This record gives sequence, C-alpha cells and structure tokens, in this order.
Amino acid sequence: MGSWPEDPASKGTGLPLEGVRVLDLSKILAGPLCVLVAADLGADVIKVEAPDHGDRIRAFAPPSFGADATYYLSVNRNRRSIAVDLASPEGLELVARLARDADAVVENFLPHQLVALGLAELREQLDVVWVSVRGAASGGPLADVPSFDLLAQARSGLMSVTGMPDGPPLKVGAPVADVVTGLFAAAALLAGLFARARGTNPSHRFEVPLLESTIVALVNQAQGYLVTGEDPGRLGNDHPSIAPYGPVETSEGSLFIAVATRGHFVAMCGALGAPELAEDPRFATNAARIAHREEFDAALRARFSTRSATDWAAVLTEAGVPCGPVHSVQSALADPQIRDGGLVTTATTSAGEFHMLRSPIRVDGNWLPVRRSPPVLDQDGEQIRASLGDV
Repeated sequence: MGSWPEDPASKGTGLPLEGVRVLDLSKILAGPLCVLVAADLGADVIKVEAPDHGDRIRAFAPPSFGADATYYLSVNRNRRSIAVDLASPEGLELVARLARDADAVVENFLPHQLVALGLAELREQLDVVWVSVRGAASGGPLADVPSFDLLAQARSGLMSVTGMPDGPPLKVGAPVADVVTGLFAAAALLAGLFARARGTNPSHRFEVPLLESTIVALVNQAQGYLVTGEDPGRLGNDHPSIAPYGPVETSEGSLFIAVATRGHFVAMCGALGAPELAEDPRFATNAARIAHREEFDAALRARFSTRSATDWAAVLTEAGVPCGPVHSVQSALADPQIRDGGLVTTATTSAGEFHMLRSPIRVDGNWLPVRRSPPVLDQDGEQIRASLGDV
C-alpha cells in the first residue's frame, strides 16, 4: 500500500485528472501556477512549504486577506499544505516517500539548491514526471542565478516593446513572465502525465526556464527581428503589423478597435459613413495603412471625434467590427460577461469568505470547482504525517 494520503475533496469529482497525484515543491508564482492548472483539473496536490515562513509569496503584501497575501491566494487553491524542513534528513525522507507515490513532482529550486538538498539525487531514483521551473536554461551563464518576473521582463526584451514611443521601457502591469512560464510548465506537466498514462515514458524530466519562456512570448516581435534584423521598439497601444488595431479617440473617451481583416475594414468605413476610405490607395490594404499610419490615424480621428465611445461601440458592434472599452480592473470584473458568467466564485479561510477567480477552463460546459480553499501553512501536516507513520 502506498503512503500518499488520499484527499477526500479530490475523490469522485469526475474531473479529467482525478486520481493523479502531484507533489508541489515550488514557491512564489510560476511553479505554483503550473500546479494550479493540474489541481483545478482534478489532481490531488500536496504542497510542501518551509516550516518557518512557508511559501514566501504568503508575505507579498499589501494587499492581504487575514494572514495571507492575496498574491498567495490567487494561485494556491485546490491543494493541501505540509510544513517540512527539507534541509533535515527526516524532511528529505518524508518528501521522498511522498514523491515515490506521486505521478509528478514540480519544483523551482536553483540547480545548486536541488543538489544541496539531495533532491537532484532523488529525482534520478524516481519513476515520476519531474518538472523543473528555472530562471534560465541549464548550460548557460544565468542557469544558477536567481531571477524574478521583473528581471525576466527586462532581460527578455519585453519591456523594450512596452510603453509609448517617447517614453521609457515599461513592465507589463501583471506578472506576465511568471504566468507564461507557469503555463508552459503546465503544458509540460500534462504532456508528461499523458505519456505516463499511455505507458510510453513514466518519468520524463522537463525544464521550463523563465527567461526563455518570456522571450518566446515575444512571438511576432521576436520573429520579426530574426527575419529583418530591425529592433521593433515601442508603439504604445498600436500594433506593429495591423492597422487599425488599437485605440481611437472619440468625443468622449477612448475606444479600442481590432480590424484584422479586409471585411472588418470595409465594414468599419461604412459604419463611419466614410466608405471612400476603403478605396483610398493610401489605406485600401493593411500594408498601405501601416506605411501611411499618421495620415490614416488623422482620418480616423476626424470621424471618431463626432460621437462618444459608447455611441461608436454600439454602431461598430452592429456592423460586426470588433471593438471594446478600456476597463479598469474594477469595471472589467463588473462587466456583465464576467460578473454574471460564473468566473468569480467564493472561497473561505480562517479570515472569512472572500471572492476569487476560478480557472478559465470549462469542462463539459461547467466551470472547474474550487474543491479546497488556499491552505494555511501546515494545515494538513498532521494528517499527512499520520499516514506516513514515523518518518
């Protein structure tokens, strides 16, 4: 009989990963977000934390709810917590026993930390999927150097294409480097679990580096440079390859439009009462509009300035032209699509009930449930240790 303590909250769910066991040795954001994808999809997850402070993201506040930072709450639902001193022989043995019964292990230690803790040796002994989230890929000069979302955004070039043309490079307002890396790591984890279930390879070793993931997230910007040798720079809210694809100023407020096809462009010109723009040689094709961006922007301003953003949104939507408002976080969450759609749910900790976002994945028409609220440090330690006996 295995020593992994079954979680009643993960049994009988009918979710795709029911019965899959994931040991979460990760911390902060990218690693826990990777595990969150599997946890939301039904995996039984045990999170191992340091006894003195737990996952340090618990203290990334303000804001906080009770003792825990909202940062922690955002990515640590649907798992149990046990506090373990990995530097002690007893702690390593406890983790080893859990890992032997797991289907997958996720960690984001630096390589030298993994060796010092004995986890590198343990990894080679196990037939499990092992996902390592790193600051930078092995073999390079940054492989064993600590990194964070901000540094990845800076070093990757992402900040160089973010901001206004006459302003400084800017980071994205959400931890996009961590999020992208976490999602790539989740894809690796799910691929490993699939191979394990199929019987082709029960113990793939995956490495997902923060820096390289963020550079890959540059997609069209990086590919454009690799082909042309031209560093793209900043365009504010304009798109480097599509026009109009960004904000337009109206008589009252800004409206974002995304005219990605010839059909959208013709429909927009008709809705503006200016069908001649669609035939103007300077604007008739996307390439021409990019080449004459300033003239085209002036032509749009002259027409959009006659009505409010609300009015134009209604007109363009009726014409089938993709457009939308610029929401704040508050107004985005109050949008009827989100407010009434079920993405926001509730969870409960010792501090009380609070609202949180679910996974955006829907399975068979249903939102994925929050089976467990984010745990307090060592919330499940006693039960897990009891299942393991004397360690």
